[in-house]
Amino acid sequence: MVYICIPTRDEDRTIGVLLWKIRSVMQELGRDYAVLVFDDGSTDRTRSLLNTYKRFLPLTILGRKRPVGYGAALEHLFRTVAARTRYPKRDAVVVMQGDFTDHPGDLDALFKPFEGGADIVAGKPEPDAPGAPGGASGTAGSPWHVRLARRLGGAVLGRAQLAEAGSGDPFCGYRAYRAVVVRKALEACGDGPLLERSGWAANAELMAKLTPFARRVAEAPVRVRYDIRWRRSRVRLLPTVAEILRLRRSVRGLRGGAPGLALSLLLAAAWPGGGALAQNGVSAKPKLLLDSLATPVHSVSAVPFELGEDLRYKVKVMVFTAGEGRMTVARIDTVRNAPAYAAEWHIQGGFLGYRIDSKFYSWMDTETLVSRRFMKDQHEGGRKRYREYDFFPEERRWHRIDYDTTATLPTSLPLDDVSFVYYARTLPLVVGETYTLNRYFKEEGNPVVIKVLRKDRREVGAGEFNTIVVQPSIRTRGLFSEGGHAEIHFSDDERRLIVYMKVDLPLVGTLSLHLEEIGTAAAAVGDTAATAGESAAAIGVGAPGGRDGREAAARDRR
Repeated sequence: MVYICIPTRDEDRTIGVLLWKIRSVMQELGRDYAVLVFDDGSTDRTRSLLNTYKRFLPLTILGRKRPVGYGAALEHLFRTVAARTRYPKRDAVVVMQGDFTDHPGDLDALFKPFEGGADIVAGKPEPDAPGAPGGASGTAGSPWHVRLARRLGGAVLGRAQLAEAGSGDPFCGYRAYRAVVVRKALEACGDGPLLERSGWAANAELMAKLTPFARRVAEAPVRVRYDIRWRRSRVRLLPTVAEILRLRRSVRGLRGGAPGLALSLLLAAAWPGGGALAQNGVSAKPKLLLDSLATPVHSVSAVPFELGEDLRYKVKVMVFTAGEGRMTVARIDTVRNAPAYAAEWHIQGGFLGYRIDSKFYSWMDTETLVSRRFMKDQHEGGRKRYREYDFFPEERRWHRIDYDTTATLPTSLPLDDVSFVYYARTLPLVVGETYTLNRYFKEEGNPVVIKVLRKDRREVGAGEFNTIVVQPSIRTRGLFSEGGHAEIHFSDDERRLIVYMKVDLPLVGTLSLHLEEIGTAAAAVGDTAATAGESAAAIGVGAPGGRDGREAAARDRR
């Protein structure tokens, strides 16, 4: 199967012709294929045209009403393919532009090296083609600022070294990737985005992050047709060079090192999971920080909380004291032979007849903070909701115990409502940054977005703290649902204590938690918590298989 991925915005003059040409070429080649188009906030007739062509092609339309940018559009397409492919070691993922600069007639040229065993086939524009890179003249048929941006970008990235390493033109996005390479790269980036750059820089960054997972990279001649495109170029000289400079700065010593060392290998050495380099015959490099979003992915070497951490809170509804809360990490349990922190949250109180008594429990892997189990028992305003889940990250599935149902995990590094807050405490939390974690255990809840809003100073019962204010958002119901406009104030120190938290509740208004006391619970290490019943009994909650669990399930069905 060939998945042809096309990010597009306002391409109604070319997208229809492009799709029809793709259809013709793929019929001639006799290959099974699917076309995925990401409509990035088009304001012209692009979306209506795409809907028309769904009758004639195996076409999937994705997109957003507001533009997210070229890099984010590519990543969304890749994640869709990674979830859909049934034969990742055989299937190909091809990226081409929606403005006809990439010609469908070159698809066969990309497929031949792919069939010969290459995991990545990078397009290398022909010098004599209209709009292709020329020698000293730059790019024939393209605007002067495009030619200058390409030349400056090539100088910044060391294009000669890239070409020597066999990665083709770093700015040409017309490439074919083996689906398994895409899937491995996405798994390696874990909670962070695969692509942080946009435009040409995103093409170079994509090559960098996928190359470490490829056994062989090849080139194929392609045509770049600026003479066909109807709209004006979106390349802007200064922003493009700025993006490329940011990409370059994310790897220290880019221009140094052995001759012929590709940018892709340098980036891969810095990227979490870069151990794949050693498997490709390249010695591993020290980890480097890729801007502010390079966060721990597969392991959390040090956590800011201690075993036995016991945080007590005053609960307020608007300005009125209405109850108390508690957040503890009191012990380590064993969940299916894996040690896990057992975190417990309990919020209770009432105001004007509205009662809250909600308990949340999360078992987090001690090395990765990946969620192993999650339980919530909510009593809010007369409504009762009980949920209990077992997570099997290695098998990419979760089991809802109280309903006895199973579903697929969208990630091998799942987080639940509680564990993602503890994981957030390990992040750099740079003001102005947005951390996008595609790790919520339910697909419809992704992405979990953490916006770092500002720094503040907050006085609470436990003292006065310098804080970092973040706004978490999960696209599902719960404490941090999108409509709740939650804010969390973490202490601006190595402990990252939750000093203050507020969330908007329907019919009630603002519910807030104010840190009153920092204590130490009696920490313990459990011998076993291998089953749901054992771990539930350990925290004083009815085992799901017993009466309490059956009653909870019955309440949910009603």
